[in-house]
Amino acid sequence: MADGTNLPDLRRRGLVPAPDDLVRAVGDAALAMAWRALRPGERDAFVRADTAPVSRLRYQSDDGWAADLFHLPPLPGAAGEPVLLGHGLGATHRDFVLDPRGGLARYLRDQGHAVYIWEHRGDPSSIPPPDAGPFSVDDIATRDLPAAIDRVLGHSGYSRVLVAAHGLAAQAVLIARALGAEDRLAAAALLGPAVLFSAPASATRLASVVAALLPASWTLPARRVQQLATPWITDGADLGSPGTAGSLARGRLRHGGADLAGGVVKQVARWVAEGALTDATGRLDIVTAQRPLPALVVTGNDDPACPPGAADPLVARLRAKHLALGAGWGHLDCLLGGQAPEVVFAPVSRFFLDHRRRCR
Repeated sequence: MADGTNLPDLRRRGLVPAPDDLVRAVGDAALAMAWRALRPGERDAFVRADTAPVSRLRYQSDDGWAADLFHLPPLPGAAGEPVLLGHGLGATHRDFVLDPRGGLARYLRDQGHAVYIWEHRGDPSSIPPPDAGPFSVDDIATRDLPAAIDRVLGHSGYSRVLVAAHGLAAQAVLIARALGAEDRLAAAALLGPAVLFSAPASATRLASVVAALLPASWTLPARRVQQLATPWITDGADLGSPGTAGSLARGRLRHGGADLAGGVVKQVARWVAEGALTDATGRLDIVTAQRPLPALVVTGNDDPACPPGAADPLVARLRAKHLALGAGWGHLDCLLGGQAPEVVFAPVSRFFLDHRRRCR
């Protein structure tokens, strides 16, 4: 008599797709049709899936927010010093694994590290507590980052962690250090970490209005906006990243976006309006409050988010190594650009090799 173990579980998988799955399938089909209509001569619509095998670890901050760490274990026999990767504004963990060649995550795994990709409050993997309120970059820096590092160190068995952080995550690391929230970093590779901000007068005025008037409790639907923009992106230059292939740029928009919390946007707008990286109160200059830390700072000549000179005070304050990339290097190119493995990943790996003993 059959025990039923080989029968389909219709309680979990029905014959008709769930409503969310159906809407997602219709949306994917619409985007694909739009792409083919707008670009009939091109076949590679967008990269669709992660290529590096990852597992998930859950962590929880002290105020109840929970989110994921995406983990790539070290190769057999490797020492496995932990590396925490952090993504930029409006992005997700996929910035590190979307590239079919494996991305920075797999590159560092292949160099013997245990890799953990950090998502935080407001990201697609996060779950808020019942009483969750508005939050700022300071909350990500002083609550989520320490909780994520707790989880990494507990899982890896090391006492310190190496960090490679891009854009907003790099700024969060700097805020955490300035506010005394994190002393367990062995070394940090900071990719596009703007600490000075300059903009045309019109943009500065707009940033001032956003910082003053945007409700911190709002969530801006950036993820859906990025998905809708996919068919109109021909190459990475459309996103300010000329070295990134069009298929990767479109895949990043379709699969790698996150919504923006109003409190985070308000703080970033204040940086732009006032011209400097500060805490949420606007009173603490983050660069002058930095404490010593081995650091590698990576900047791109054509990065609109961190243009030449925007990280110079940080380099001077930390006496950091500075990898200044030339023309054609935009904001995403250091992660998804065609030359990123040779020009960026390899120096980051060598820098971590120099400091990996500090993890013990």
